[in-house]
Amino acid sequence: MIGISIAAKKEWEATLNYFGLIHEECEKYPFGEYYRTEFRGKDIVFFRSGIRKINASAAAQYMIDKFNLEKLIVIGTCTSSNEGLNYGDIIIPSKVIDYDYIIRELEEEIDEELYLVPDQVSMPNEYYDGVLGTSDKALVLWSDYTFLASNSIDASDLESYAVLKICKTNNVKCIIIKGVTDKPMRSMDGYNEQLDVYEENLPIVMKKIIEEYFIEVI
Repeated sequence: MIGISIAAKKEWEATLNYFGLIHEECEKYPFGEYYRTEFRGKDIVFFRSGIRKINASAAAQYMIDKFNLEKLIVIGTCTSSNEGLNYGDIIIPSKVIDYDYIIRELEEEIDEELYLVPDQVSMPNEYYDGVLGTSDKALVLWSDYTFLASNSIDASDLESYAVLKICKTNNVKCIIIKGVTDKPMRSMDGYNEQLDVYEENLPIVMKKIIEEYFIEVI
């Protein structure tokens, strides 16, 4: 069976809406809900993990144990820290890092051993294969943006590193597909604007991932 991990509530709602599903058709589990189906002759389980690393990693382990997953695909949104990325661009990262535990005042550069490498894909659709960072804190502050940019981290999310770590531990294939929905503003006055941009782009990004990328990696 193949697992599809979706973290945020609004990402999950967009996925259910796309497939014409309602919550009553989903099954409950400790971290949210899931929906089993068949797609192109393969057994699939879509599940909402909840945001941030603890929820995402625990949900991934639960699903791996319950369904004996052979592959786990992480889909969802991310915030750009690369001026060259535009809203709607798709990132299938070549490396992922948890940057929460980097001591910025002591470490001049990030140790290569801290990165994890997801399973790589080959597909006809255009995507960016850069570096994705994961943090329990949403990428809002401009100081965080400049830190990521200066370390060649192209975007940030709240769960991918944690899910990938669990997959590595269980010897389960893991592919990460993220779409850019927003970017930090230079001042905190722009936070509400960033949220508005995120909410506007989220359904567009989720639809694009499902229609153009998800089907290529199942």
